[in-house]
Amino acid sequence: MALISSLLLVLVGGSLFFFPEFARSRWVWSLTPFNTRFLGAIYLTSLVGLSILLMTRRVLSVRLIVLPMMWIFTTVVFIVSCLQIEQFDPARRATAIWFGLYAADCLGSSYYLWHYRRQIFTAGGHLPHHWHLYLQLQAAFMGIYGFGLLLLPTQFGGFWPWPLDIFHCQLYSAIFLAGAAGSALLTRQATPMPLWMLGLIQVTLSSLVLAGVVIVDIAARKINWVSFDNWAWMGAFTLLGIVGLALMSAARSMSPSR
Repeated sequence: MALISSLLLVLVGGSLFFFPEFARSRWVWSLTPFNTRFLGAIYLTSLVGLSILLMTRRVLSVRLIVLPMMWIFTTVVFIVSCLQIEQFDPARRATAIWFGLYAADCLGSSYYLWHYRRQIFTAGGHLPHHWHLYLQLQAAFMGIYGFGLLLLPTQFGGFWPWPLDIFHCQLYSAIFLAGAAGSALLTRQATPMPLWMLGLIQVTLSSLVLAGVVIVDIAARKINWVSFDNWAWMGAFTLLGIVGLALMSAARSMSPSR
């Protein structure tokens, strides 16, 4: 399941981010340039987690972090898609593929989440106090913002550099809720590999999102760079990447080889 999903993420995420014009004309619903790159950044970031899962198949602690994040992401996207079914053209084959793939991912990740249910909430490893505190704060912030986008999209979606409709607000909530779950679980599964993995995921998401926004705005000139909200949004993603680098460094210092 992870291998198939990874191959699809390479194709989908790569085309959305690096070949946006090609991807937009073939996407399941209508996309603006900013949303195209942002979706590409999300899918390429998801590829990082699944790739690590494939490369560390014998490392249980990695599965205990990736599986809940994968389940939350796919389940939220699937439910939002069902609730916003009018966004999709039922006559297109891509619509059936979209719902079929997400339904399969939901079922598959639900099975393995149940399979590992006892281990997921079992404490393992020791995390330095300052990292434990920070990850709790990060989980709380991402969780609040994720639920805000999902349940109050008009209010929380206003804090965005480009206009978002309700559908995209709710769709994007999945990445924040998955990040909140990963941050919270890492306070309990504090071993080097999951810590390094979360750091790499944050660095990837931060880099791709910031690069995508800048690339699109150079051509579109749509973002108001005088607005404090827009700078705060960019700053939040920048901080996410900086913290990701620090997490990767902390994971290396916790490694038994050190």
